[in-house]
Amino acid sequence: MIVRLTCLFCCFMLSFSPYSQTWRLVTEPFPPFLIDNNEKPGWVHELVVSALKSQNKNVEIEYTHWARALKLAQRHKRVAVIGAFYTLKRAKIFTYSLPLATADIVLLKRADSEITYSGSLYSLTPYTISKGEDYVISEEFEHHPQLAVTTTHSLIESLTLLIHGRVDLVAGTKEVALYWLENNETLQNLKHSDIQVITPFLSTQMLHVITAKDHPQSAYFQKDLYTGLQTIVANGDAEKILKRYDFDTNQTDKVLALLSKNFN
Repeated sequence: MIVRLTCLFCCFMLSFSPYSQTWRLVTEPFPPFLIDNNEKPGWVHELVVSALKSQNKNVEIEYTHWARALKLAQRHKRVAVIGAFYTLKRAKIFTYSLPLATADIVLLKRADSEITYSGSLYSLTPYTISKGEDYVISEEFEHHPQLAVTTTHSLIESLTLLIHGRVDLVAGTKEVALYWLENNETLQNLKHSDIQVITPFLSTQMLHVITAKDHPQSAYFQKDLYTGLQTIVANGDAEKILKRYDFDTNQTDKVLALLSKNFN
């Protein structure tokens, strides 16, 4: 019993220090929402940090690959994961924050490839599809019995396979895929035909901050985040962050409305 209590205390200290008042979070580079860049780390990154700082908490955010981020949170090595989509399976393990952003999940193909997609997932059964490990596409996609799906460590790796012709399609977040195609050095250096987004989209997902339900500080963290988001929306700090990322009035209003929707 003493050993177990000691282990729980050590896990707690890894994710939250009561003396420094620091929350330790983890995520994956997921631009433009979350960017592993000190100067401009992404608007969702900044919203989370600003919200928690308004509650007199410091924040440390580690960037790693997605599967590892989820494991760190499940093992209580980090208190929360930023940018998680909702699934029934995850909801059994994690507590979800209110949504911070929306993202479109799409299929991408090479411009010179002939792909027939009717909107039904059954029309994709002739093709090989790549996606990131533990990435969420949609509940229907995850449980489809006939799709040929391979996984990689990241969307960048999946796009690399697509460019080299080793898969027919990539399933992933549109905003993130377009960002990487324009800004990732590895992808830019590859000689390839244009990559195109296929319509209709597979799904639209919400980005949340999640905490393991059995983490001893889960409820405390979620309360800090919720109250902090209320604070920065009310005092105008959230709007300032969005404008720093060149959001126009319509985009800003949509994000602020999403944040405010679930406030009591």
